[in-house]
Amino acid sequence: MNSVNDSWRDQVQVFDRAMAALRERREQDGHEQGRSSGFGYTDRPMNPHRTDDPALNCLSAVLGSGKEVLDVGGGAGRFALPLATRAERVTVVDPSADSIDLLKERAADAGITNVTAINVQWEDANVPAADLVLCSLVLHHVSEPASFVARLQQHARNRVALLEMVQTPGVVNNPFFERVHGKPLPPLPGLARLMDLLWAMDIYPDVEMITPEPAVVGPDLDTALEQLRLRLAVREGTDEDERLRAAADELLEETADGITVRRVDRLRPAVVTWRPNG
Repeated sequence: MNSVNDSWRDQVQVFDRAMAALRERREQDGHEQGRSSGFGYTDRPMNPHRTDDPALNCLSAVLGSGKEVLDVGGGAGRFALPLATRAERVTVVDPSADSIDLLKERAADAGITNVTAINVQWEDANVPAADLVLCSLVLHHVSEPASFVARLQQHARNRVALLEMVQTPGVVNNPFFERVHGKPLPPLPGLARLMDLLWAMDIYPDVEMITPEPAVVGPDLDTALEQLRLRLAVREGTDEDERLRAAADELLEETADGITVRRVDRLRPAVVTWRPNG
């Protein structure tokens, strides 16, 4: 168990150090690249009553007749708001104050009143148990995954659900990162590593593969470039930006889904679920 957790931690820390070094270099060059208060394309508003989202439909089925949902790292409410139309209560725990503010704004706009938003790190959260505990696209950034997952399980009365990607998260950024910074982007843990972790914890989950999604970077070229600058710690007008623009000319493609990346396979999400006592 310890070796799996330690290997995961090492992988996350290598990625974090690489990104921190890029941000530090920007600051030393006089181009401060602090944390953006903006939101990525994946944080765009979505209809809470939508029925054409395969991942959401899967999570709704997992919830079943459950009445309470705890969404850890739920951000601006991609799943929390639609699940609130099916459950009696949804609690979102997220460390980003900006995300929590946006979640509250979107809930108010949609007339949804049964969502409680708590701005705190999951490890420090004091929240009640729920029928379904959900954590979507968060765990691959967590340096101590075993204790994080154990805490999710402790708060679940019926089911735990994790949504992660088969490919290493950030696969869309990889071809740009190497062209801009001259070296590959260190990988983060994906679904295979997650399964190793859970098995080492004596957790034997069900896995449902979700319909593959196109690797969309944004709705248009300008937005796609803005997103890539944010993800790759590139400031507009620099030499790195010139290399990014050249890579974008080569790799970005306009499709009916939005701006996608050539030679990047469709993204394959999976919903991993288990009962806390089974």
